[in-house]
Amino acid sequence: MNMHFTPAPGLDGVYLLQSAKLTSFALRLKDGTYCLYSPIAGMAQEAQTELGEKGGISVLLAPNHYHNMGLKEHVAAFPRATLMSSNAAAPRLKKITGLAFSDVKALAPQLPDGTRLLEPEGLKTGEVWSEIVLGEEVAWVVTDAFSTKRHPAGEEADAPSMLGTFPKYGIKDSGKFCRWVEKQLALRPPTILLSCHGSPLRDGNLATALQRLLNETFCEPR
Repeated sequence: MNMHFTPAPGLDGVYLLQSAKLTSFALRLKDGTYCLYSPIAGMAQEAQTELGEKGGISVLLAPNHYHNMGLKEHVAAFPRATLMSSNAAAPRLKKITGLAFSDVKALAPQLPDGTRLLEPEGLKTGEVWSEIVLGEEVAWVVTDAFSTKRHPAGEEADAPSMLGTFPKYGIKDSGKFCRWVEKQLALRPPTILLSCHGSPLRDGNLATALQRLLNETFCEPR
């Protein structure tokens, strides 16, 4: 497919791989190996070749219960890697794939300084985010909760968006989700958005744009 992992803008140790529809992220861990966030179907060979040269993959992370199509082939390609998900996503993932999943919380000690996992409240998909703080940049790695317009590899998006299916299929309690996101926006306003659906977005006013998007979609303005 001639797809390649490319450095994420402004983030050392983070790489992205774009297919025709989705994006997968490689996050470097403390030991120099990588966590592959949302493995994409048909991309195991690229991961083997390119990430093998960079340190290899030790963790495969299913970031919600919908992103499961690439899991079996990546488990076969990386038999020593630990397959992880949130506890909320694990039952449906196991039913669909037949695979066993470790609790993603066990990944926390392996994350580099400035990186933490987030489990958004108010969702029904068991989605897991990664927050990466590097210097003045704060990046959110998300799955379905936010998206951007897709551009050719190497190009960046200019605004966040919302998948049309997310409010119906991703949300369990919109008020709870909005309050949780607003708390995170106030705590550490993100400047970079890396979504599985779209191209990277880097914007100093990203927090304001995300709040506006929440309000327009399903939250009452504060």
